[in-house]
Amino acid sequence: MSNSLKMHPDQLLVYCDKHRFKVVVAGRRWGKTVLAKTSMISRAVIPNKKIWYVAPTYRQAKMIMWDELKKAIPDAWIKSTHETDLTITLVNNTVLACKGADKPDTLRGVGLDYIVLDEFQDFKSDVWEKVLRPTLASTMGDALFIGTPKGYANLYDVYMNGVDDLGRRKIAWKSWQFATISSPFIPLSEIASAREDMDPKSFRQEFEASFETMSGRVYHQFERESHTGEYEFNPKLPIWVGQDFNVDPMSTVIMQPQSNGEVWVVDEIFLHNSSTQDVCEEIERRYWRYLNQIIIYPDPAGGNRSSARGESDLDIFRDKGLRKIKYRRKHPPVADRVNAVNRMLRDAAGNIRLRVDKRCRNLVVSLEQTLYKEGSREVDKSAGAEHMVDALGYGIELEFPTRRIKVAGRNL
Repeated sequence: MSNSLKMHPDQLLVYCDKHRFKVVVAGRRWGKTVLAKTSMISRAVIPNKKIWYVAPTYRQAKMIMWDELKKAIPDAWIKSTHETDLTITLVNNTVLACKGADKPDTLRGVGLDYIVLDEFQDFKSDVWEKVLRPTLASTMGDALFIGTPKGYANLYDVYMNGVDDLGRRKIAWKSWQFATISSPFIPLSEIASAREDMDPKSFRQEFEASFETMSGRVYHQFERESHTGEYEFNPKLPIWVGQDFNVDPMSTVIMQPQSNGEVWVVDEIFLHNSSTQDVCEEIERRYWRYLNQIIIYPDPAGGNRSSARGESDLDIFRDKGLRKIKYRRKHPPVADRVNAVNRMLRDAAGNIRLRVDKRCRNLVVSLEQTLYKEGSREVDKSAGAEHMVDALGYGIELEFPTRRIKVAGRNL
């Protein structure tokens, strides 16, 4: 084995494991790239295989792995190399390629034998399940997920698939969590220096591979352990639909008020590159039997924004038979909406009145990753994390306001 493929004991532990889906959560400079590269090349000796390395973007795939692969594979193995496609074809007709997950449609329709998903914490939430997981179905292929925590996001979700947590680990999955210090190739002095340069939470996340609640969170009362669980749809209860009209994604939260005063989020709709018409059709598809029970709580801007046909978003809802609509004359102050949601999540007495079904993963991520801009109380919209929780907030703030409000739209 060349020097570039030498592994330390923890890397070998993962490498030798026989589970089909392996998840490695590791601190910075632990050696994730070496593990990925070695795993890919060891499988490349088998003829006629298709092996992909996928990073969050094409540029990252090229920077992290492309040159590493070319250096590690002996020239005698290589039939051809394509720099633009980042593809290496071997003399045994096995193909290795580096891909970016930022254009998921380009990843569809291929039968793959092995995938490495690197920096998985930065992937879009549905790329694995909707795009890459199907590529392994016909081949019964394997996958290696690697990354460093970034709050609680999709890396955490796949990590939990392979954890022996109350006997709920999925049979095909295995997960590991490694701190940077477990790598013998990193000097202790470097780790000590990093500890001095970083705040405690950042150090735990980046070097100890700890899943940390992100700082500056807008919805700081939300905790997965306390607020998520199995909260099923009840066909006998009213259906509140919170709607944010951002085009990509269109974000919809399905809520139900309970007899005990709580509100349960029982479903979500999260559609990329879509329209209000698409949302209406999806609501109708899921809840066609219960349309008379539905009340729409939209972004107030939906009464002004026009579609290509000249209709407002709210007109489109009405045309689809969703005529029960409650909204405000203008946007409430953001602070009012935030305070209303936080108060429902946990009030000063410690009572929880807002609960979220664990399947509503996009809302959970939105609650966890919507942040304030540094040094201010202004929501940071640069990451686009706020849309799902905005949809939640329109209904919550109107029904449970922190102060009295004037309702502009009420078709009941």
